[in-house]
Amino acid sequence: MRGEWAYYDSLLSAAECQSIIDRASSRQPLLGTVGIEGSAVDRQIRHGEVIFLPRRDPEFDEVFRTLDWCVDEANDEWFGVDYNPRGARSLQFSIYRANAEGGGHYYDTHQDTSLVSGDRPTQRKLSVVVQLSDPDDYDGGEFRMHRVAHHPPPEIIRKRGTVLIFPSLILHGVSAVTRGTRYSLVGWYPGPAWR
Repeated sequence: MRGEWAYYDSLLSAAECQSIIDRASSRQPLLGTVGIEGSAVDRQIRHGEVIFLPRRDPEFDEVFRTLDWCVDEANDEWFGVDYNPRGARSLQFSIYRANAEGGGHYYDTHQDTSLVSGDRPTQRKLSVVVQLSDPDDYDGGEFRMHRVAHHPPPEIIRKRGTVLIFPSLILHGVSAVTRGTRYSLVGWYPGPAWR
């Protein structure tokens, strides 16, 4: 591996980002969950809402094609992991809102996978995060990586339309949103179990 992360600065236009927000927001959100199977709601770890956008939904075909290209190129240039290039079965439209009490939605430090696969034949290999919100629309909500040699530049990954890609084993999280709403897309590209 040549690096711990890669990004595409403002790859999506403001209009493309707003279109994704508008289309996804018309659907019913769920509470964000935690755990390997994503079945537990635990507000000590994660507080927020999500909407899953399946790959088979033609309304988001172009988004999947763009992210597939980004992940494929980043993997060739930086990561070199064994993964399924069309493996993101869905994208998670994430909603982090401020609340009246002054705190807001957040996602504490976590990994998107682990080295132990259990009974699963595949694991998440590469994670992708797309910043959809204009950075002036919210405060807080900082995406942070932990235990990395170098951190991605916060002013870049906060820019609307930036795509960030990293191995799913890297610890990361989102601080509480204190004003406004932060929207993002998250996807995972699986492959054979880590070894």
